[in-house]
Amino acid sequence: MIVIRDLVKQYKNKYALRGIDLDIRPGEFVFLVGSSGAGKSTLMKMLYLEERPTRGSVYVAGIDIGNLPPSKIPSLRRCMGIVFQDYKLLQNHTVYDNIAYVIRTMGISSKEIETRVMGALKVVGLEDKYKSKPSELSGGEQQRVSIARAIVNGPPLLIADEPTGNLDPKNSLEVMQILEQVNQRGITILVSTHDQNMVNYFRKRVVTLNHGQVVSDREAGTYD
Repeated sequence: MIVIRDLVKQYKNKYALRGIDLDIRPGEFVFLVGSSGAGKSTLMKMLYLEERPTRGSVYVAGIDIGNLPPSKIPSLRRCMGIVFQDYKLLQNHTVYDNIAYVIRTMGISSKEIETRVMGALKVVGLEDKYKSKPSELSGGEQQRVSIARAIVNGPPLLIADEPTGNLDPKNSLEVMQILEQVNQRGITILVSTHDQNMVNYFRKRVVTLNHGQVVSDREAGTYD
């Protein structure tokens, strides 16, 4: 699903990533961990091309995205779901519309859109909130909406950058449990996090970054 070779990201005289080699297989659930400044967010941004490599290659589903022209970036992002720490929901739109806008440009019928949106909301347990605005929801509920938005198009890959960073332990656990359920549907999950308790609880594959380098990669690992 993801193949990274000798990935380097340099900002003037500072290296954010130094020679990263990483393979993530289809259907895996992987935690990306490390202290602040280790390079986690930079690596995630490489995958959805908010940043481009200084050197090296990044393949997602067999596509060399490092050389992808700007006109192809929207198509790339439609092939993956992205979940952010700060939710990035449209505050003046309902939960339903926040999720539906992702697929409204696909030329599918209103009935199909409704089926997909309500199906995604069922996965995250928020079918009864489809008319609500984000301001009417808790932080945990807003993050669950963002997960529903990320999966409504049935992507093979979901990237979550610090998805529990703004949540209390109870909501953090619920969000991670939902991501685990999504993974059980065959979707590859990559989560960057500093939440040691969640990493240790779920015992998935753990890739640890330090100063822009992979220093540990363990199956059923814990937070180093």
